[in-house]
Amino acid sequence: MLNLHIYPSPLTHESRILRITDALVRAGVFSQIEVAGVGRYGLPEREAVDDHRTLVRVPRRMFGNRNTFAGKLMRTLEWSMRVRAAYRNRSLACVNAHSLAVLPLSTLLAWSTGAKLVYDTHELETETSGYKGVRQRIGKAIERLLIGRCDLVVAVSGAIADWYATTYSIRRPVVVRNIPQFSAPVEVDREARRASIGLSPDRITFIYQGGFIAGRGMERLLRVFAQVPEVDLVCMGSGPLQPLVSQAAAEHQNIILIPPVPPHEVLSWSLVADAGICLTDNSCLSHFYSLPNKIFEYLHAGLPIIVNPLAEQQAMVESLGCGWVAPTDDEDLKVMVRSIDRAALAQRVQGVAQAKATLQWSAEAERLVEAYRTAGIWECGRVARR
Repeated sequence: MLNLHIYPSPLTHESRILRITDALVRAGVFSQIEVAGVGRYGLPEREAVDDHRTLVRVPRRMFGNRNTFAGKLMRTLEWSMRVRAAYRNRSLACVNAHSLAVLPLSTLLAWSTGAKLVYDTHELETETSGYKGVRQRIGKAIERLLIGRCDLVVAVSGAIADWYATTYSIRRPVVVRNIPQFSAPVEVDREARRASIGLSPDRITFIYQGGFIAGRGMERLLRVFAQVPEVDLVCMGSGPLQPLVSQAAAEHQNIILIPPVPPHEVLSWSLVADAGICLTDNSCLSHFYSLPNKIFEYLHAGLPIIVNPLAEQQAMVESLGCGWVAPTDDEDLKVMVRSIDRAALAQRVQGVAQAKATLQWSAEAERLVEAYRTAGIWECGRVARR
């Protein structure tokens, strides 16, 4: 029997889904897993990750690229119908919804096939900047209606788990944080890699890695580092704000743009820097409670971190002594960046080491697998229709 994960993306850099599915296979929870995503030109419709996991990209053929709410809704509905048609007659043990947008589809598939239902929330979706007004009210109504039907709910931070439990009066979701699965390679020639992208060995280098999208503090980073030419900023990733990053890199020698890399190579590229930056905007509750991938990736690469004063991120930095909490004023942030020299980095070494020792993916995977066991979710755990 099959475990189906559904996420409305082209599945090119979905590290969380890859980590979770790998943990489920290794623990013997499921032997065959398919991840259904969105088709994109140039990407294969079926792509084997390994002998047990396959990415399946289901095409969207109608409604073009209209970015209005109605256009996005119609594209989601069309794609959902195609996914349902592809899997409604398959023998499914469990269906995993990885966003609110696919929770109705996942619920329908689980009900019609007798499969278990898991809701893996990648963020506090109804409390993001994009969920406002009517859209937010509809989203919360759908989530409130369907979340109680789930056999298991998973959250990415303790604060988000508490919000779900309180808001919907459900059992507290299991917390599985986005800690990297892979370790930083010891054989990487750091200085050679730094030289390959034009970094000087004697300059302090900061790195931002991840999506170049609104709400991640990219505009502020580029603005600040453009005025601090004595230190370098590496921007590794892609996204809608890439033209802005490209322009900054062209105009300022201390800003370097490099493309995204596969999940298993992220930490080896993080090593080119001396410190990692995550300046998520405090623009919504989802951001305030967030614990992004990049924070854990920086720490596992041995880098102290700079974060904004957001609840979970600030608590981590202050409790472990593994970095700095950024001031909200740009001028003060420039002062902080300039003050981070070799001595300041050395003062954070012990905190970073403690973070690496404490924050291990093996513990997150063990918690996840135990939650599946407790909920009775196994390959042979098909139940009668609800």
